[in-house]
Amino acid sequence: MALNNFLRNSVVVGIFALPFIPLFVSSELFFPFISGKNFAFRILIELMAAAYLLLAFRDASYRPKRTWMLVAYAAFMLIIAVADVFGENFYRSFWSNYERMEGLIAHLHFFAYFVMAGTVLTTEKLWTRFWQTSIFVSALLGFYGIFQLSGRFDIHQGGVRLDATLGNATYLAAYMLFHAFITALLFAREAAGSKMRWVYGALIALQLFILYYTATRGAMLGLLGGGVVVAALAFFLNRGDRRVRKLAAGAIAAVIVLAGGVYLFKDTSFVRESPVLSRFASISLSETTTKSRFLIWNMSLEGVKEHPLLGYGQENYIIVFNKQYDPRMYAQEPWFDRAHNVFFDWLIAGGILGLLAYLSLFGVALYYLLVRDRDSFSAAEKSIFIGLLAAYFFQNVFVFDNFTSYFLFASVLAYLAFRAEGTTAPALAPSFAPPPAVARLFAPAVLVTTLLVLYFANVRPIMAGATLIEALSPHQEGLGKNLELFEKSIAYGTFGRGEAREQLIQAAIRVQTPAAPVEVRQRFFETARREMLIHIDENPKDARYELFLGSFLNKFGMYDEALAHLERARELSPKKQSILFETASSYLGKREYTKALALLKEAYELEPSFVEARLLYGMGALYARNDALAAELLVPAYGTLLIPDDRVINAYAARGEYGKVAELWKLRIQAEPNNINYHGALAASYFKMGRVSESIAALRKISAIEPSLKEQVEDLVRRIQAGENVF
Repeated sequence: MALNNFLRNSVVVGIFALPFIPLFVSSELFFPFISGKNFAFRILIELMAAAYLLLAFRDASYRPKRTWMLVAYAAFMLIIAVADVFGENFYRSFWSNYERMEGLIAHLHFFAYFVMAGTVLTTEKLWTRFWQTSIFVSALLGFYGIFQLSGRFDIHQGGVRLDATLGNATYLAAYMLFHAFITALLFAREAAGSKMRWVYGALIALQLFILYYTATRGAMLGLLGGGVVVAALAFFLNRGDRRVRKLAAGAIAAVIVLAGGVYLFKDTSFVRESPVLSRFASISLSETTTKSRFLIWNMSLEGVKEHPLLGYGQENYIIVFNKQYDPRMYAQEPWFDRAHNVFFDWLIAGGILGLLAYLSLFGVALYYLLVRDRDSFSAAEKSIFIGLLAAYFFQNVFVFDNFTSYFLFASVLAYLAFRAEGTTAPALAPSFAPPPAVARLFAPAVLVTTLLVLYFANVRPIMAGATLIEALSPHQEGLGKNLELFEKSIAYGTFGRGEAREQLIQAAIRVQTPAAPVEVRQRFFETARREMLIHIDENPKDARYELFLGSFLNKFGMYDEALAHLERARELSPKKQSILFETASSYLGKREYTKALALLKEAYELEPSFVEARLLYGMGALYARNDALAAELLVPAYGTLLIPDDRVINAYAARGEYGKVAELWKLRIQAEPNNINYHGALAASYFKMGRVSESIAALRKISAIEPSLKEQVEDLVRRIQAGENVF
C-alpha cells in the first residue's frame, strides 16, 4: 500500500510540475523556445508513465476509465497512427523536427498525459489546485510580458508583439486565451464578496492585457467570439435571473460596439499609430495575410483529393504545398509546413477520418456539457466551457496548435471527462490478474523500456541539438572544428539531422572566402553536398531539398549537376517561381540564354503581378539580347532599362556593354557614395572600356574614403599603369 501511495504521489507531483514547463527556455538547444519545453514535457511524461504503469498494474482502480472521451481520444490516436504509417514519410510523421516538435511521438505523450490526469486527479479539490497552479504560471508569464512591454526584457521575435518565454506571440496568445476562460471558471465558483474573486478578477485582467498586446488577431477574434457565446448561453440558461441576463446582454452589446468602433475609426491616427489596433483594423478579405490564408486553404482542399480518407500523415504538409502551390503566394514566406488552420492541417495529416476523429473531441465535450447529465455542470460552468471551446475552435481557423495549446486542451478534455463520468465510469480490465511470472517481470520491463525511451527519444536528440548549436558557434580551433561538430550532430542519427544538414549547407557557402583555408572550404563543400544527397534520398518528395542542393551547386558553377536536382524540384512543385528562377540561373551560368529566358517567361506568366518575376524576365531578355522585350517589360515598371540591380548589371556585363555597366554603378554610388565596393566595380568597368585614367580616379576614391587602403590602391594603380590586367 505504501508503494502504491508513493507511485500515485509521484504521478500527481509530475502532473503539477507540467504547468511550469512554459517558463522553461533552453538556449543550448536548437529552437530554444520550442525544443526545450517539449523535451522537458516528454521526459516528465515518460517518468510519470513508468510510475503510473506500475500503479495501474498493482491497483485496478487506477486503470484508465472507460469514458466516451477516452474512446474518442483513443480513436483519434489510432486513426492518426494509421495515417502516419501509411502516409508519405513515416519517419518524419513520427518524429517531426526541432522547429515543431510534434508528430506522432508528441501526441502519444499528450494522450498518456490525458489518461494519467483523468485517472489520478480523482477529486474536485485536486483539479482546482491544478488549475490554480496553471493560472499562477500564467501570472508569471503575464508579468514577464509587462517587463517586455516596458522595455526591460527583450521581445524575442522583435517588434512590439509580446511573446514572453514562449518565443512566439501567437503561442502566448493561445496560452492566455485558455487561461482567461479557466480563471473565469474559478471566479464564477467563488461566492459573491469572496476575496478570491478579486484575485481571479485581477488575473483575468492581466491575461487579457497580455493577450491584447500579443496583437494576435486569430486569438482576439476567438476571445470575442467565445465571449459572445458565454454571454449568449448565460442569457438563455439563466431565465430566472434578470441581473445575469442584463449583464449578458450588455456584454454582447459591448463586443458589438467595440468591434464596430475599431472598424469605423480604422483610418484615424489613433488607430493607425497603434501597433495593436492597426493590426485588428487591417482585417479584411483583401488584406495580404487574409488572401494568403484563402489561397493555402484552397491548396489544402486540392491536396486532400489525392488522399481523401487518411491523408498524407503528419508533418507532410510540405508535399501538398509544393505540388498544389499557387503562384499568387509569391509575397508570402517561401515554405509552409502548416495550413495555418488546424482543421485543414488534420485533414491533410489524417484525411477525412482524421479530421472527424479530431472534431469528435469537441463533440464529446459538448455532449458532456449539454446532454449527458444536465446537473453535472452549473449554468455558469456550461457557459464558460462552451465559450472556451468556441474560442479555441475559432482561433484554430487561423493558426496552428503548439505545445501549450495541446497541453491545455488535453487538460480540459480530461477534466470534463472526470466531471461527467469520472466517478461512475468503470476501469478498463478491472479484474485482470497476470500470471506470477509476468508480474515478476513487469517492473523490470517497465524500467528498461523507460530508460531506452528516455535515451533514444530524448537524450540523443538533445545531444544532437546541443552539438548543432556548438557547430554554429565560433571556435578557437578554427572552421575545421565547426565541420567536425556538424558531422557529429548528424552522426547521432536523430530527427535533428535535417536541420543540421540545412545549416551545414549554409555554412559551406559562408566559408567560401579567402580567409578560410582551401582544404577546409573543400571539405565543407564535399560534406554538405554528400549529406544533402542523403537527405534527399530520405525525403524524395520534398522539393525544398532539391532546390537547396541545386542552388548550392549553382554557386560553385556545377550547373549540369544543379540542373538535375532543379528539374526534379520542378516536377515536385511545377508552379513555384523560385525553382524556375534558380533553374534559369543554371542556364545563365551555362550561357544558354534562350533556355533561361523561356523559364523566366514561364515564371512571369504564372503571376504577372510579381514584380521580381517581371524584373528577372526583363533581365533574361537582356541576356538573350532581346532589347524590345526587355523594354516592354522594364520600362513601364521602372521608366528605363538602366536599373541599378546587380542582376541587370551582370546582364549588361555579359553583353560586354561596360558603358551601361559604368552608368549603373554611378547610380549605385549616388545612393551610397561611401560604398568602396561600388567604386571598385566602377573602376573595373572603366578599365574594361580602356578608360584607364578614369579607372584610376575611381580607385583613388576608395583610398579617400578609407585611408587605410591607400597602399593597396596605389599598388593596383601602379600595376594598371604598367599594363597589367588587374580586373
